[in-house]
Order: sequence, then structure tokens, then C-alpha cells
Amino acid sequence: MVKEGYKKTKYGLIPDSWDFLQLKDIAKVNMGSSPPSSTYNEDGDGLPFFQGNAEFGSLYPEENQWCIDPQKVADKDNILISVRAPVGDINIAPYRCCIGRGLAAIEGEETSNKFIYYYLKQFNPKLQSYSQGSTFSSINKKVLETFFVNYPPLPEQKKIASILSSVDKSIEKTDEVIEETKELKKGLMQELLTKGIGHSEFKDTILGKIPAKWDIKKLRDICNKVTDGTHDTPKEVNDGYPFITAKNITNGKLDFEDCGYVSEKDHKKIISRSKPEKGDILFTHIGTIGQTVEVNVDFEFSIKNVALFKPNNELIKSKYFKYSLQSNIVQGFIKRILQGGVQQYLGLTTLRGFNIPVPPLEEQKKIASILSSVDAKLKKEEEYKAKLERLKKGLMQKLLTGEIRVNTEMEV
Repeated sequence: MVKEGYKKTKYGLIPDSWDFLQLKDIAKVNMGSSPPSSTYNEDGDGLPFFQGNAEFGSLYPEENQWCIDPQKVADKDNILISVRAPVGDINIAPYRCCIGRGLAAIEGEETSNKFIYYYLKQFNPKLQSYSQGSTFSSINKKVLETFFVNYPPLPEQKKIASILSSVDKSIEKTDEVIEETKELKKGLMQELLTKGIGHSEFKDTILGKIPAKWDIKKLRDICNKVTDGTHDTPKEVNDGYPFITAKNITNGKLDFEDCGYVSEKDHKKIISRSKPEKGDILFTHIGTIGQTVEVNVDFEFSIKNVALFKPNNELIKSKYFKYSLQSNIVQGFIKRILQGGVQQYLGLTTLRGFNIPVPPLEEQKKIASILSSVDAKLKKEEEYKAKLERLKKGLMQKLLTGEIRVNTEMEV
């Protein structure tokens, strides 16, 4: 039974007052065409030239070629869609530009371009399902023109687009804060982990210039244990102990969402060699080298092909130790060790011989506290961005199908 006030279409239910039209009925589709390569330049002559494919999305003239003899042109605010692998990537032209054969431009006729943009974003998987080609996927003009669109009255289109645009702007602003915070952290790490706090005297060491009151110590001398996880591949189970590999350690975070699980028997065998505990440091030492994270969970888990450091807290604090391993001074030392090697691998003997800059304990605490506060801000902003993205996903699903109706008189 169809819900009152709604009608059924091939894409689902939409309000009775909406139309269900093909794209050609509401917009013009302009397929791109690549001009002769002799007309390309990097001097800013002509129009910015976008070809699609891997280049699509970099809508900034300084990052692209220019064309003095464009075959096909998209106007400012046209929707640009990639029609060759990858099919379906979508953007909005920020200015008049030349489009190659990897792109198509869509211009609404008495229609909100932004509404069509969000609609194509939402139904992108359906559009991709129409792609064809044995060598690489592509869609042609007919596929685009005959693609069906839920079509509300224009005032409703504009209001839907306005709501989604406001969420996008919030996401963009949050992205800017995240990038600024990352830059702040980068600068603070460079300053604090090489110059410390309040020092005026420095000395030359194997790691470069450091404060005179700091020491250089081997990793084996500041850790109670340096080991690594299993090198075997235990059988995965549906319900058991989390099983962490290098892929679960990125950007200073330990990710349990995408990890496997092992049986209690295999887990006990693995932790007899290497049992991660709160305050320990995990360090990737095979393949991707140098990703570092502090263990901050109380439950047990197993590790594979990941080094485990158990710091001596009377000599080095876990949080400072983590940041020290992430610092340019130590990462540069790692690169020098690996230079010229065929395989990216650091054995336990090499790891135990690592040189680490070690300030007095009180200074370690201060450095770790400053950097931890920046990390806390970064985490807060990233969580807020994730929340906004979930909000946008839900709104797109409900607004673009008419499940939730908008008040066209309401300001956003």
C-alpha cells in the first residue's frame, strides 16, 4: 500500500506534487571533447582545462593545464561529472573552463543546479551501475540524459539545496580547523622535540642539535621490553580476541573497528611473547615503517608484525616516548637506517639500538601535555566532522526522496 500523499516510481516513493523526469527534460548535457595537445599550456593562456579521470577534483588553475582552443566549454556553476573511469565523480565548476572527453557538463534549465548536484551525489551508485566498457568503465550521453531525477517544485529544490549547502559549509570550515590544528601540531612537535622548553644551551649529537641538558639513550636502555607480535597467520574467528596488524595503526590511532579476531588458544600463545598493556607503545616496523601509537585500552588483544615497546616510566614517560618516535628527529634517523634497503623492515636488534632524545622527566611531562592538548582538539574536530557527515548523509536520503518535506518559507 502506497503511503498517502506519495506515489511510486522506479526509484521508490516520492511526494504526489513531485515529478519523476529524465535529466534531458530538466537540463542540458554537454559531453567534453579534448582539444589537440598542441593547444595545451601551463602559462595561464586561455581557459583552465579539466580532463577528468585522476585529475578530476583539482579545480584550481595553478594545478591544471590551460587550453587556448577549447572544443567544449563548461560555464561557471555547471555540474561537472566524470564519465570515464572513475565514473560518477561530481563537482561544480567554479569558473568557465574547457572540459576534456573524461567529463560532461550539466546545466539546469529553470532548475536549481545545486539540487541536481546533490541528487546525482545521492544516486551516484545507481549511475555507476549503468557504466560499460571492457577496458575501463564509462557512460555516454544517452545514459546521462535518460537518467531519472526526483523533481520537486523549484522553491522546494532551492530550499533542499540550501539546507545541504549549509551542512557542506560547516564541513568545509571544520576541515579548515582540522588542517590548521595539524599544522600547529607539526610546528609544536618540531619546536618542542628538538629545542625543548626554555633552553639556551644546545649540543650536537647523532640525532642533531638538542638541549645540553638532554640525553641520548638507546631504546633498549629506556624500555623494560622490546619485542614484536606473531609472524604467523592464526585462523580468524567471528568471536574472540581482537587481532591487530599494521593496517590498524594510522595517524597515531589504534583502530579496532576493522580488525580480525583470534581464538583464546591462539591469543594466549601470542601474548606469551608480546602482551600489549595500557601505556605500552606499538610501532609498525614491516612495510610501512614508523607509525606509532600508545595503547590506551584495558582489554586484551593480540598483535602481528608490529613492534611492542614497554617503556621504563622512571626514565621515559609513555606519552613523551610516543611523540618522540613520531618526531622529525627520530623519523629522519629511521630514514637514514632504511636508505638503500630493498625491503622496508626494521628488526628487533635495530630497534633496540635506536637513539632517542631524553629530556628530564618533568620536561617530558610538559611536552607531552602540550601536544596531548592539541591532539584532544584535533580529535574533537574530527568527531564533529564525522557527526556532520552522518547528518548530511541522513538529510540527503530523506530530503532528496521527499521523505522529509521542507518549509520553503523557512530561512536556513
